[in-house]
Amino acid sequence: MSKTTVAAIDFGATSGRVIVGQITPEGLELTETHRFQNAFSTIGSRNYWDVGRLLKEALEGLEESLRLFPELRSCGIDTWGVDHAITSREGRLAFPVHAYRDERTTPVMKRIQARGENRRLFDLTGLPTVKYNTGIQLAETLEAFPGITGVGEKLFMLPEYFTYLLTGKEGCDYSFASTTQLMDVHSKSWSQEAMAYFGIPPEWLGQPEPAGVIIGNVTTRKPLESLEVARVPGHDTSCAFEAIPRDGNSLIVSSGTWMLVGGITEKPCLGDEAFALGVSNERTGNGGYRPNKILLGLWMLERLIPSFEQRPQTDAEWSSLISAATERPLPPVLIDTSDEALFNPRDMRAAIDRQLKASNGTIPDDLPGYLALICASLGASVRDTALRLESILNKTFENIVIVGGGAKNSLLCQMIADFSGKQVTSYNLEATSVGNMAYQLLALGEIGSLEAFHDLIRPSLSGKVYQPR
Repeated sequence: MSKTTVAAIDFGATSGRVIVGQITPEGLELTETHRFQNAFSTIGSRNYWDVGRLLKEALEGLEESLRLFPELRSCGIDTWGVDHAITSREGRLAFPVHAYRDERTTPVMKRIQARGENRRLFDLTGLPTVKYNTGIQLAETLEAFPGITGVGEKLFMLPEYFTYLLTGKEGCDYSFASTTQLMDVHSKSWSQEAMAYFGIPPEWLGQPEPAGVIIGNVTTRKPLESLEVARVPGHDTSCAFEAIPRDGNSLIVSSGTWMLVGGITEKPCLGDEAFALGVSNERTGNGGYRPNKILLGLWMLERLIPSFEQRPQTDAEWSSLISAATERPLPPVLIDTSDEALFNPRDMRAAIDRQLKASNGTIPDDLPGYLALICASLGASVRDTALRLESILNKTFENIVIVGGGAKNSLLCQMIADFSGKQVTSYNLEATSVGNMAYQLLALGEIGSLEAFHDLIRPSLSGKVYQPR
């Protein structure tokens, strides 16, 4: 192949970026052309995304990318999971775009669990019942605003909503559809039983489709009309899982706001033990299975930092903080990262302190102490998850591959190695964007398979290895 230039639009829950990839037979070169902060806004007691601002940021990033790289051929969009937009027949927003951390869904989730119907939903969809699932969000919306069925005509998953705003074309890929708790775990279609359970009008949703196809050209901005838009795995975690070559039987950890621990398998991970662990049987861009356990990740640190006057801003300051935390002894009592009180507290430091007091733990007195505690707690969480997944899947993971923001945190990587007793390889790479680009190359016909892409980029990858101590 000759040089091919594509752009990944990656919306994260706390930041977004537009990254250009130049792919040649010699490997992959990345250039970040635009980065911006993201956060939901609280109005009253509810949380919402500003989708208009996010679209503006995406367009600015594409224009800058095209200015710097006139040969740019295509773009693709991925976002965090579960969130969505309801539109009218004319394509106008018919309902605010809620953020998944909104507590409005808690009563619906508790009602499902009290009735014991969460196991039935797991057997149908392969997903645990958690408050942010799309199905639960929609059930709350339909209960609170029953008239929405007379206004709403279409349900867009968030990456496909942005794609629709760019191209006017509709669709939904397998990876994002699988985050909704509405997709049939045994097929590539929606579960009609789950749809009926949550009361979702079937006409709101079109059939899920594979990623790796061209949808159309950008129509929103005239300077961008030369750009083709590809359908990529809409869920950022799927992009990250599929980006990196796997040597042997690897456990994959995508570490960012959330920490997702799992792998890619031929069959879904079901049964009593998988249900008890809370395995989420999500899909890859082509519809394969990607069972993982969703753990509370670096969100704890993100929400903790505002409690301190001295906050790291630069790479050097982050490096200094991590070095200071590395010098701290291993805390005798760790954080229970499954505690729902840590999901979206008003004060993360106070929430952690309350848990430590209840378990007779030692409360850190500074930010390095909290960072050491968080890294050790996440390392223990990964170990526990790996052991249970090995039991369920009847296999032994030979190593652990970590990607995402957490891959840059040497203390976190070492803690995962120490607690798990396994070698950890971290890739300081924008893995989500790289996976996004891989599917663009498939759509453009530049590669024939993901394996071919892995072989192509392998020489340009440099991983750092951590051995258990």
